[in-house]
Amino acid sequence: MKKYFIITYGCQMNHSDSERIATVLERTGYLQASKIEEADLIVVNMCSIRQSAVDRLYGKINYFSKLSARGGKIIATGCILKKDKEKLKKKFGSILDIKDFKNGLNVKPKQKSAFSALVPIASGCNNFCSYCAVPYTRGREKSRDYKEIIKEIKNAVAGGAKEIWLLGQNVNSYKSKNINFAKLLRMVNKIPGNFWIRFTSPHPKDFSDEIIKAMAECEKMTEYLNFPVQSGDDKILKKMNRPYTVKQYKDLVKKIREKIPDIALSTDVIVGFPGETKKQFNNTAKLFKEVCFDMAYISQYSPRPGTPAAKLKNDISLEEKGRRDRVLTEILKKTAFENNKKYEGREVEVLVEKEKDGFLFGKTRAYKTVKLQWKPAYAHTGFGEARKKIGEFVKAKIAETLIWGLNGELLPKLIVIVGQTASGKSKMAVELAKKLNGEIISADSRQIYKEMNIGTAKISKKEMKGVPHHLLNIVSPDENFTVAQYEKLAVDKIREIYNNGKIPILVGGTGFYIQSIVDGITIPKVAPDCKLREKYNKKSVDELFKILKKIDPQRAETIERKNPQRLIRAIEIVLKTKKPVPLLKKNKRFDCLIIGTEAPKNCLKKRISERVDAMIRRGLKKEADGLADKYGFEIPSMRTIGYQEWSSCVKTTEDKQKVRDIIKSHTLQYAKRQMTWFKRDKRINWVKNEKEAFASAKKFLATG
Repeated sequence: MKKYFIITYGCQMNHSDSERIATVLERTGYLQASKIEEADLIVVNMCSIRQSAVDRLYGKINYFSKLSARGGKIIATGCILKKDKEKLKKKFGSILDIKDFKNGLNVKPKQKSAFSALVPIASGCNNFCSYCAVPYTRGREKSRDYKEIIKEIKNAVAGGAKEIWLLGQNVNSYKSKNINFAKLLRMVNKIPGNFWIRFTSPHPKDFSDEIIKAMAECEKMTEYLNFPVQSGDDKILKKMNRPYTVKQYKDLVKKIREKIPDIALSTDVIVGFPGETKKQFNNTAKLFKEVCFDMAYISQYSPRPGTPAAKLKNDISLEEKGRRDRVLTEILKKTAFENNKKYEGREVEVLVEKEKDGFLFGKTRAYKTVKLQWKPAYAHTGFGEARKKIGEFVKAKIAETLIWGLNGELLPKLIVIVGQTASGKSKMAVELAKKLNGEIISADSRQIYKEMNIGTAKISKKEMKGVPHHLLNIVSPDENFTVAQYEKLAVDKIREIYNNGKIPILVGGTGFYIQSIVDGITIPKVAPDCKLREKYNKKSVDELFKILKKIDPQRAETIERKNPQRLIRAIEIVLKTKKPVPLLKKNKRFDCLIIGTEAPKNCLKKRISERVDAMIRRGLKKEADGLADKYGFEIPSMRTIGYQEWSSCVKTTEDKQKVRDIIKSHTLQYAKRQMTWFKRDKRINWVKNEKEAFASAKKFLATG
């Protein structure tokens, strides 16, 4: 069986062409060779667009000649200028014009990367920038049928692609029937799957408000844009045949940043264009300082044979071109570093590209290169091998800012199980913990209290089945215990479990406790005021809500309005600090999988009824009376369902039955409020049973 080997020079479009050439060769019976020396056919996909690429090719001419002498056939293709074709004919067996690769864009590619797909949407260019050879090597601009593009992307995503690059020499001028580039972005964004969208290279003249709006609104579109400017001087831009001014370019940048505040901008620029004076170059340097690019691809001008600019006098010395290159690079170093500093301490999503020397390397949505320290805390589970992370998204926290990248560490994995009371979440958590070698952290604001066992449905030692449980029975019923205190204890315990190589599993139904851990919200530190709380404890929840709405309307919009403790705490913070509750700041510390379990509606009422009956048989009244004798019914913890109902005089059997019914009613109402809270969170992965929960957890742990 004959074998082939492809060498590719140049841009992503050339690499995409090589993937399609590979498909054609394999259809004709060739197999891919692992080494060039084994190949019967060598395809050199070259680039005449930049002199540096041409020089690299000519530097290997003798090597190719030796391979040819051994009997290997060599074909050159790609973006080849007429002048280079004439030279290469003497060295290569055949020259194939890429323009003759008819319908090549619609050939299904043999993807080199398993997770990043290069999808050309158009080829060629109609702009005729005076320095550029693309219109002469690839011809006039031609857009692919949008149906072919969508089909290719769907196939790529089905095959595991996590990153889709839309390619074109002037990508944003795409037009197929009534589908323009903005509409195409929206169509790609609607394709099912977890993947990112990137594109290159756009032209400022075709960068419409419609495109900017689509970029901002498409959630799969990443916050990165390569936006070529080429020069910061209007006269040079005119000589380059770039139909925009520096002001127009800056206005576009302003629009883009207003719509997409976190966007990272890179650019292409040419230094030493014929006739570029020092003053004109300084205008480019000024633009670099004003725009503050994250990255720039700086080219020292080299004439391309056959282009209009090649007829101009190349009057800037190599030494001066090098100097100008260095000046821009120094400016870029400063702006890139300043831009990167905003990521320090932040959580980012990273697409892992490779693993080397115990570190993972990948790109963020903003196309920042990240080096990640990988701590295989889950090695014993079989879910955490580094090789499984390549081509996957992971959550990381940035610890250090560099000029050209970022250093960080993977966020510890945390499994969270939420659900309404009587939904079976505790049992599910125990079964998961046994299978995953996990430990459980309670997120129940009433099970933290000692002595309150029956009424809080606290899990028994037998039900734990040997799985360690934490943050149960940690404070006395008469102690004030805030969310901030819970957050600190829970975070410390989760990290301890993680560092011991086990899986932390957070379980509970207290939404604010869970939110404090999952979202890493910063809780205002205000000491409890007992007198203030005693005063407001006498008011109804409706009265409390009206008070909060008056003094802090913004907090009133987001608070659980039927929870008196939350309302009083919010009022307390405003009155003590004399200002509204600040927006809760988020500082995520964990990569979370949130699993939700919901009791079927037709049996929730039955479950609650049976649970309350069992509590009363076990001695709920005796427990409530004992706590009341010791602490009184006035303390916040005794306002818990299952305890507060006994505060009225209960003597007869009829009284007891009435209390029983009230507890059941209150519990059912509470369960409904819990579901209202949880259903707002679209991140929750709702499961029907333990089998589905385990499958979700296994997949989650395998990717990070």
